[in-house]
Amino acid sequence: MKKSKNKSTVCLSIVALLFVCALNLHAQQVEIGLRYNPEFTGLINRNDNAAGDELKLASHFGYLSFGAGVVYNISHHFGLAADLLFSREGQAFNGYFTGRPSDAATYSSVVSTQISLNNTLIVRDYVALAELNYIKLPVMVSITSDNTKPLFFTLLAGPQFNVLEGVAQEVNHEDLDYPNSTVNPKDLYKTVTINGVLAIGAAYNISSQLVLSARFRFDYGFDDVENKDVMVSYYHAAPIHFYSTERQATHSVTGALMLGLDLKL
Repeated sequence: MKKSKNKSTVCLSIVALLFVCALNLHAQQVEIGLRYNPEFTGLINRNDNAAGDELKLASHFGYLSFGAGVVYNISHHFGLAADLLFSREGQAFNGYFTGRPSDAATYSSVVSTQISLNNTLIVRDYVALAELNYIKLPVMVSITSDNTKPLFFTLLAGPQFNVLEGVAQEVNHEDLDYPNSTVNPKDLYKTVTINGVLAIGAAYNISSQLVLSARFRFDYGFDDVENKDVMVSYYHAAPIHFYSTERQATHSVTGALMLGLDLKL
């Protein structure tokens, strides 16, 4: 936990420093603006992918991220960029219980644990959702065609630091916690993870001071988002690992249409 807190502090400090430095650079070299990103998200896990009818992945497009960004244009073709974004993302599931024990290596085991602790009865079919709220801090290089032209092409790429802000886990459209245990949904996921981000698109100089942009944005998590080390005690019993040792890494992925409106300082 101490390591995660240190990572979080470093991430926030880096982005804050970039924003402060940007405000002190020469005019027309710096742009600050707003970001709005309707997005498709998912959590990729090999055990879940191979679970069969007990657990199937379902598409879930209704998420978005938004925030602010800064670009420092070193030249007409190259620069540095950073964003500060709030992102709600996750994975939807559907499946059915046959009456046999759930596969401990799949997310269906998480669903089974929740309904058992909440004394909820599910006969066969169910839907579930793992929803994660992140503060995202991408730090990127910016490569463009001549950005003094009315229309120019743009590419952003670099690492992204994700700081977990909250977690909700739904079963049949109801948020469920873990009563009579020592964990809550946020405990099951890592506080800080690192992604790679790539955004490709175009931008238009509306005026000498305003830039409108649209990019296809993709980010992929290099880290396992789940905290496989978390221990849990049920009904005051001896602590055990929440996740099965057979469960493989879970990686986050998002695809979005990133819309931006920037002001040249």
